[in-house]
Amino acid sequence: MLNLILTVIVAYYLVKTGDLFKLIKLAKKFIVDLFVSLKKETESATVTQTQQAVNPIEILKIRYAKGEISDSEFEKMRRIF
Repeated sequence: MLNLILTVIVAYYLVKTGDLFKLIKLAKKFIVDLFVSLKKETESATVTQTQQAVNPIEILKIRYAKGEISDSEFEKMRRIF
């Protein structure tokens, strides 16, 4: 958020001084940084979901919490794993 505020302040200054070339470079850098950070966020979310999906006990607990399986089915499957 601070990065955005500083970008707006610098953009205002560059428009006031008439240096639009620097403003264009700044906007390009801001957009590239935004896309890079979004890509990192989605990659980390995918890795987290994959790690959670690998553990069968966690999947079993989630299914039990959702009510997809009964108490006896949960205990039986838990003993198997």
